[in-house]
Amino acid sequence: MLKYIISFLGLFLMQQSVVAQENKGQAIANKIVTEADTVAVVQDSINPFYNPKTYGLRIGVDIIKPILAYTWGDFKGGEIVADYRVSTQLFIAAEAGYSDRTIQEDTFNHTVKGSYLKAGINYNLYTNWLDMDNELYVGARYGFATFSNQLNSYTVFQEGEYFEAKEVTTTTKYNDLNAHWLELVAGIKVEVFKNLYFGFMVNVNKMIATKEPSNLENTYSPGFGNITKNGSGANINYTISYRIPLYKK
Repeated sequence: MLKYIISFLGLFLMQQSVVAQENKGQAIANKIVTEADTVAVVQDSINPFYNPKTYGLRIGVDIIKPILAYTWGDFKGGEIVADYRVSTQLFIAAEAGYSDRTIQEDTFNHTVKGSYLKAGINYNLYTNWLDMDNELYVGARYGFATFSNQLNSYTVFQEGEYFEAKEVTTTTKYNDLNAHWLELVAGIKVEVFKNLYFGFMVNVNKMIATKEPSNLENTYSPGFGNITKNGSGANINYTISYRIPLYKK
């Protein structure tokens, strides 16, 4: 009887030892998994390729127009630029401004005054890494301008003994004129300081429609620039802008 009791106690102790070893092994395994998860979280938090984007309204000015106003005696104008990030690469963008320009054509001199608004999108083609937030983008705009056109003088050619040209001075002004056009744009924006950007953009535009007087051709529109015979044009701007950071994701 004593032999059976000793055998039973031996089996019981062996079973308890096995259970204890299994529990210890499971605890070690759980600790390894926990430590591995912690390391993964820490590595992800310091991952150099983890680059959340700043979302917010970016507002700036075109700095070339004040320079032109200073160097040209026949131009005054200004432009405000803005954009808002919709996704990592996509932005809603707009430009608004005014211009006052006196232009000497072949046979007349006139002054165009008015304001304009252009709105559209930019798509960033540049892949940023680390903490960079630069852009190399393409985009499109719809533009609209309202303006007046004042005829200052015009040339009359008179027949006689000599074919003479006579300049006639006038102050005829035509109001409530407008223009509609489309633009394709390409440009860059570089973050020089936190949320402060320098930019350059070139656009190629095509006139859709313009309202003009019956006896005076619109050769210039605010926002569009000089209007060629085929209704096309091009412009550039240099901008400095600041993004108001709202959130990151």
